[in-house]
Amino acid sequence: MISNKKTVVLAFVGCYLPGFRGGGPIRSIANMVERLGDEFDFRIVTMDRDLGDLHPYQSIKVDAWNQVAKAQVFYASPASLSLWNIIKLIRLTQHDVLYLNSFFNVVFTLKPLLARWLGLVPRAAIVLAPRGEFSQGAFKLKHWKKAPYSQLLRQVGMLKDVRWHASTNFESADIQRVVKVDSECINTVVNVASDLSIVQNLPISNFSKIVDVKIGAESDVLRVCFLSRIAPMKNIDYALKVLAQVKATVQFNIYGPKELPAYWAECELLIAKLPQNIHVTYNGSVENSQVRSIISSHDLFFVPSLGENFGHVFMESLSAGVPILVSDRTPWRDLQEQKLGWDIPLDQPDQFLLALEEAAGFDQVKRSEMRACCIAYAHHKAEDGEVLNMNRSLFLNAMNLHKLSIQS
Repeated sequence: MISNKKTVVLAFVGCYLPGFRGGGPIRSIANMVERLGDEFDFRIVTMDRDLGDLHPYQSIKVDAWNQVAKAQVFYASPASLSLWNIIKLIRLTQHDVLYLNSFFNVVFTLKPLLARWLGLVPRAAIVLAPRGEFSQGAFKLKHWKKAPYSQLLRQVGMLKDVRWHASTNFESADIQRVVKVDSECINTVVNVASDLSIVQNLPISNFSKIVDVKIGAESDVLRVCFLSRIAPMKNIDYALKVLAQVKATVQFNIYGPKELPAYWAECELLIAKLPQNIHVTYNGSVENSQVRSIISSHDLFFVPSLGENFGHVFMESLSAGVPILVSDRTPWRDLQEQKLGWDIPLDQPDQFLLALEEAAGFDQVKRSEMRACCIAYAHHKAEDGEVLNMNRSLFLNAMNLHKLSIQS
């Protein structure tokens, strides 16, 4: 591959474009590439297929580099992902920063870390983004396996020179709690880096005349959307249990891949017991390009997640003018004060119930007001240039600190 003077970021991520079932990390990297691809040379190693698929993407070169937008992407077949092949790939790919996305991914994180620890690849600057995996809700899932794994990697020194990418102050605290690192190791100069979802290319034309936001026809039915992976972390079973107590008429539309069939079977049992005023429809997975338009046809977006480091889909909802109902385990806080929705502790299901009943009782004027507030907020965030500077500094700071550590 041809060398150039740009800073080269070699990123490992389990799923990437054109995939969409991997959720937020795909959008995090894609947004970063789109916004910073003219300044940095992004080279991304990923699977040759979407999450759960048995066959590779069409129209790509497998086990080879492909130009995808502003990045070069290596779509690796399952057979090519041995430790030795990953070592060869890292050795042959010029890079200044190694960027790992996920802490618990054995193939795309543990193997590169092991290769560095064994001294089998160049020891470039390294940044690791846990992507919410250290939140209390996420870490409790399979805690019996995650806790000793985290402790082992820390004790053997595999994480010694890692710089950590936290998306929020909440995640920064989670990283410090789980892997026992000092705050200086977490994007030291700018403290906490924010994902680039909030500066993605939002349709600015939708924001120019907020008073003209189109609202759905008056209806006695509250249209509620759940769009996410169907997995314990996203807590859809909790949403169904709350909906079972709602007296208003609700159309609950579910979108997303069935990540764990056994979990979805549990949800189906809950759906079967719902009262007649709660109507549930499962609509399958949707591509990223369809997310905003799908959400926009609803009155409320409801995902009571056990934890999020950012939550791209919540920003999608706000940009579509749809208020959100979430737990207090995401960065989206103080929503009621801003007329953007509700953030409620999961140990208060009665408050979720009240929020749903309140939303069902809104008249057209109130719905219009909240939609306008959501869109105005998204527009404001879309213009926040500081987020670009923070993400730019994420890699430059890691390189500078790596150089200092070598010199000392």
